[in-house]
Amino acid sequence: MKLEYLLAACTVIFLVSCSNDDELPQLSQHGDIVGLNIKDAKYIYSSETNARSSSAQYRQIKKDGRDIELSWIDSNGDTVKINDLSKIWNINKDYLMINTALDINYRPLPGDPIEQRYGGYSYLIDKKTEAIYDLGIGLNGENAITDNKGNIYATDNSMGSFLYKIHTQDAYNLKLELYAQAQIGDKIHFVLNNKGTCFYGYRYIRPSYGTQQFVISNFIPQTEYGNAFVSHDNEDLYLTAVSGEDNSYKLVVSKLSEKRELQSQIMAEAVFLDYWGRPQPNGIQVKWNERRATILINVYGRTYEYMFATRTLAEIPVNLNGFFTKDYSIYVTANALYARKSVNKLDIIALEDYSIKELDLSAKGIDFRSIYTMDGSDLLYFAGFQYSTSQSVIGTIDIDGNVEITESTPNPITNIIQIN
Repeated sequence: MKLEYLLAACTVIFLVSCSNDDELPQLSQHGDIVGLNIKDAKYIYSSETNARSSSAQYRQIKKDGRDIELSWIDSNGDTVKINDLSKIWNINKDYLMINTALDINYRPLPGDPIEQRYGGYSYLIDKKTEAIYDLGIGLNGENAITDNKGNIYATDNSMGSFLYKIHTQDAYNLKLELYAQAQIGDKIHFVLNNKGTCFYGYRYIRPSYGTQQFVISNFIPQTEYGNAFVSHDNEDLYLTAVSGEDNSYKLVVSKLSEKRELQSQIMAEAVFLDYWGRPQPNGIQVKWNERRATILINVYGRTYEYMFATRTLAEIPVNLNGFFTKDYSIYVTANALYARKSVNKLDIIALEDYSIKELDLSAKGIDFRSIYTMDGSDLLYFAGFQYSTSQSVIGTIDIDGNVEITESTPNPITNIIQIN
């Protein structure tokens, strides 16, 4: 599918100068939207007073600390106020992805019905040129993955049943490919290495070459469902599942390899003595332990650690169930797991030795509004509200619970992403 390239060559000269740092004028008439003024931005955040996303005001904090409005750029080089923007994701070092309810260049005549696409509209934003690319479909960029060629993989934003591959080698001719599909009615869960070998739907494997599909039982016999993870360098894809029958089951880790064909090698096994039945889809969860360079595998309330160096599985004595079952409240840094317990409390589990401590920010008068991590960082990043100053604050938390405030703004922050 050929995707529409919104930035005409004649407008490139405007993109260098159109990122106006002044507050935006209200333009009733404007040219076609061709860009987003994100040059030199460090943070993008939404600021709103209620839960309606349509009422949110999007702002940015530049690298030099200036806090200004986020805006469209039109084909005349003017900045245009954003009235429709529902989601923003930091995809990789080159691109952002945004979602809108309406086509950003749709202008109905008076009396015309408003055209809406099921799942909304998604666009890629080039961080360097500020150019916008229409993806032609509504996508969910929350768990998007980039392979070693710069291609982007993301699920659809309607049912979440489809995985798409965005071929990005030619910016003037982006292509969208349906890469994998879950069973009808199911949301797709996928794990991908940097070559494009994909495990999805807790059962299926698609090689990076061709379109042939495999099932997990081709590589781990006597199993139906499992999960997958990638090596630290994202090169290798591993499968993990419970295998066996007649109350004799074992947890298995298998490594996939692509040469002339897709192959698998059993790397480790751990026998269950008190296990009843095979896990269902999503019955096995996996998380990286960056500090020990190991993988944590949780199955039926028991957590095992797979050690790459020794190819062994060992059960963890600490109860880590909460870190696998409450995914939207769990944050993983390079040295700790953080579980958000309330508006101002966290549990911190050190990945070095699995010791646990609680962090309570009520004494500092700070409530969390948004929490996020940065790849490779030991720090947890957050945006919150500080009652003593009546300011929104941006800061970091380390494994010892030390809090550092790095930015503050009078504008309320409801969600934030760091893009540089």
